[in-house]
Amino acid sequence: MRLYVELAKKSFQRQVAYRAATLAGFVTNLFFGNLRAAVMIAVYGASTRLAGYSLGDAITYTGITQAMIGLVALWGWYDLLRSIKTGEVASDLSRPFDYYGFWLAQDAGRGLYQLLARGVTIMIAYALIFGISLPATIGQWSLVLVSLACAWLLSFAWRFLISTSGFWATDAVGFMRMASFAVLFPSGFLAPVAFMPDWLQTLCRLTPFPSMIDAPVQVYLGTARDLDAVGLILAQAAWAVVLVGAGRLALEAGRRKLTIQGG
Repeated sequence: MRLYVELAKKSFQRQVAYRAATLAGFVTNLFFGNLRAAVMIAVYGASTRLAGYSLGDAITYTGITQAMIGLVALWGWYDLLRSIKTGEVASDLSRPFDYYGFWLAQDAGRGLYQLLARGVTIMIAYALIFGISLPATIGQWSLVLVSLACAWLLSFAWRFLISTSGFWATDAVGFMRMASFAVLFPSGFLAPVAFMPDWLQTLCRLTPFPSMIDAPVQVYLGTARDLDAVGLILAQAAWAVVLVGAGRLALEAGRRKLTIQGG
């Protein structure tokens, strides 16, 4: 266990070293977040509520989703793909640790840093600019943190699963880009799932993607309370179990392919 804690710490420290990249990411996220907030203001017009969201909720939604970009690595994650392409994966797989846990721990450090350095600061900026709403109770804050942790784990499991395509494809970067693009709409990043037609909401909820973005947003805003919030978190955990299991199976298949090739 100590190994994985140290890996997470080192990954966190590595992120700290790239301060300029963090600042650029923050400025970019805040810029596009303001554009998205302006779109929401235009969409609402004279309306006070849409699909159960007040204008303040909708603006807060844009802030939360922008704040989560770094945590869930929404635009993709290429570390494992690079490891496979360069051949480092062969030596890593031969070492006496759990390979899945090896990458999970590193992504935990990365995700925590992104949440603190970019996510929290974006929410503070939104609070100063727009006066966004905040969870009302300590219990709600606790559920938000649990939901965010589940969203990160689920996103990692999805990214790891897609990355294992590198064992079979000469260059799997395209697969990761397509997978990242595929998440944007059904996750509720581009627009709240509640804004979609009922039939489209049903289709989206048949995938794990709303659990990556929409679920934490609902818990934060209080549109899902008490048992409903717990239900969303349990759904997040269930999807995470499914995708972690699928990722481990794909990893084992990839390991056998390397062995067959004599790698």
